[in-house]
Amino acid sequence: MKLLRRFRLKSVPGNGFRKYVLYAIGEIILVVIGILIAVNINNWNEGRKGEAQLNTILKTYKNDMEIDTLGVGQVLRILKEKKNTYKLFLSDTVSKETYVQNPEGFGLVLSLLPFEFQNKGYKMLENYTTSNELEIDSLVIKIVANHAAYKGLIDQTQTRISDDVSENMSYLKNNQYWIGDMLLGKLDNDVMYDYFTGEIYKARLAIHSTLVFGNLEVMLQQWLVYANDILEAITKRLKTS
Repeated sequence: MKLLRRFRLKSVPGNGFRKYVLYAIGEIILVVIGILIAVNINNWNEGRKGEAQLNTILKTYKNDMEIDTLGVGQVLRILKEKKNTYKLFLSDTVSKETYVQNPEGFGLVLSLLPFEFQNKGYKMLENYTTSNELEIDSLVIKIVANHAAYKGLIDQTQTRISDDVSENMSYLKNNQYWIGDMLLGKLDNDVMYDYFTGEIYKARLAIHSTLVFGNLEVMLQQWLVYANDILEAITKRLKTS
């Protein structure tokens, strides 16, 4: 830069066409260098702004994941407590006395533990990937793909469980006259016990148990492993940013 300026000053008086051309080229080089520096500074500033924006989004998603982790953990603890009850009423030794001693067995096919994921951070990441299509971030891509997959599977399973609960309730309402008394706590009807110890109810209970423990519980356990892995990755990213 200093050399070009010195050369430019010497060339101003005009000592021939050749020196004038060299002077003009030097001016162009100076302008190009200035533009390149300005572009690089602008790109650097934009990159810093983009990184700060992404870090803010990741912090929001991390907070959502921490809330979801607590919620999923609570659901899994409740399911673990219920599992033995399901096994008890699916056993071949179940009897009227089993229900008398464990009245919670009456409501097993009517139970539902709804869980809904936090959505704010995920929506922000979706919008970020849409507006930054040319900028590939492996962590963001992994989060968006896996979050959508897990959420879709878990939501579908919860919908099946909800539908099963509704169908069981509808069946009892339309086919078992004693359902009203049972819901009011009147548990002295032998016909009612015949139903709950019979094969039809056992089949319904087996289906409901499969949806809850064979599907939902397994998915939530897998999601928890994924969530802990992602939380660790986000924490590491934010520390190094």
